[in-house]
Amino acid sequence: MKIIILGSGLLGVTTAYELGRRGHEVTVIERQPGCGMETSYANGGQLSYSHAEPWAGPSVLPKLPQWFFRNDAPLVFRPRADWQMIKWGLQFLRNCTGARARGNCVNLLRLGLYSRRQMTRIREETGITFDYAAKGVLHIFSTEKDFDRAKRQLEFQAKFGCEERVLSRQEALALEPALSHTSRAIVGGIHSVLDESGDAWMFCTALAKVAAERHGVKFRYGVLVNRLRTDGNAISAVVTDQDDLTADAYVMALGSYSPLHLRPIKINLPIYPMKGYSITTEAGDACPQVSITDGTHKIVYSRLGSRLRVAGTAEFAGYSQRINDRRIAPILRAAKELFPKANWNAEIKSWACLRPSTPDGPPIIGATPYSNLFLNTGHGTLGWTQAAGSATLVSDLIDRTLPGISLSGLTMERYA
Repeated sequence: MKIIILGSGLLGVTTAYELGRRGHEVTVIERQPGCGMETSYANGGQLSYSHAEPWAGPSVLPKLPQWFFRNDAPLVFRPRADWQMIKWGLQFLRNCTGARARGNCVNLLRLGLYSRRQMTRIREETGITFDYAAKGVLHIFSTEKDFDRAKRQLEFQAKFGCEERVLSRQEALALEPALSHTSRAIVGGIHSVLDESGDAWMFCTALAKVAAERHGVKFRYGVLVNRLRTDGNAISAVVTDQDDLTADAYVMALGSYSPLHLRPIKINLPIYPMKGYSITTEAGDACPQVSITDGTHKIVYSRLGSRLRVAGTAEFAGYSQRINDRRIAPILRAAKELFPKANWNAEIKSWACLRPSTPDGPPIIGATPYSNLFLNTGHGTLGWTQAAGSATLVSDLIDRTLPGISLSGLTMERYA
C-alpha cells in the first residue's frame, strides 16, 4: 500500500518506520530541512511511561488563579482573542473532575505501558543509539502535600500494572547522590522503575535513517503542506507548495499544526499548542545520573551523555515559538538550586517548542470520517513516551488488524 505521512517528528518517523517494516511504500512530508527539528528536538529526554496523570485534574483547579499572572508558574495562559484557546480552556476545566482525571489517567497509562513494549522491540530490531539509559525516573517532592498526593496517584496506578517505589528522603538521595548538595527541601521521592531516558532527536534521526536504508521510506524535506484535497469520503491528494501527492492512505502527524489542516475538511479536534522550554548544558560530575522529575516545580532533568537537559513549564500563547527569557529564568534558577555544584559557567542553550495538547490529556489516534485518513497527533508532553505504541496502533488500523490494546478514550470519537 502507498502511504503518505504528514510530519517527520517522533510520531511521524516512528509511524513511517513501522509501516515501512511491514512492507508498505511510505513517503514522509516535512517542511523543515530534516526530521525531528521542532517539538522533538530538545525535549526533556524522558520516556516516562509511568507518568499518566493528566494536567487536567482536581489538584490544578485551586492553583490556577495564583498561576495566572506569574511568569514562573508551571502553567501559564496568555490571555488573547483566540476562540480556539478559549474553547480548549473550557474543555480543560471540564476534565478537572476526579472521575474524568482517573479515566484519562487509565487511558494514558495503558498507552504508555504498551509503548514501552514497542520501544523495546524497536531498540532491539534497529540497534540504534541515542544516549539511552534504563535507570528509571526519580520524582522528588518539596512539600508533604505534593508527596502525599503523588503516593495516592501511585496506589491508583499500581492497580493497572504500573510499578513504582516510594522512597524516603534518605533513599532518594542515595539513589541520586548529586541531590545531596541542594538547599531545596526534599521530603521524599518516587522511583518510576519502568521509565527510561535518552535524546529524542538522536532517536528520531537514527530511526529515520534505518527506515530509509532498510525499508525504503522516502523523506521529502522542505515541502510545505498547503491543504488536503477530498473526494467524497476519502482524501484524494495532499496539495503542497511543490506538487500534488497521492496515496492509498494518509497519516496526520503534524503535531500542533494538525488542526489547522483538518478544520478545512470539517474535522475539528481540540488540539492547542502548549509551549514548553528547555536548556541544555555540559553535564559534569555534580549533575544527576538518574533522570529526575521535580514534582513540585514541574521541571525534568536528564543526563544525555555529556549533556544535561532541563525542561519544564507550559505556556499557552498561540503559535509563537519565540523564546521568552522570563520563562527560561525559573528553569535555570531551579536547576542551580537543585544542583548548585554543577558547572553553570558552561554554555547554556535555550529552546522552545509547541507541544500539541488535548484538553483531557490522551492523544488522538485512529480513523477519521475519511476512509483513508488516520490520526496520530495530540500527544502533548508525552510524544516520545507514546510514539512507539501510537505508531504500532495506527499501523494496525491501516493494515486492518486487531490493535494490541483497546483504543477506548484515545480516538476522536470521545469529542463527538
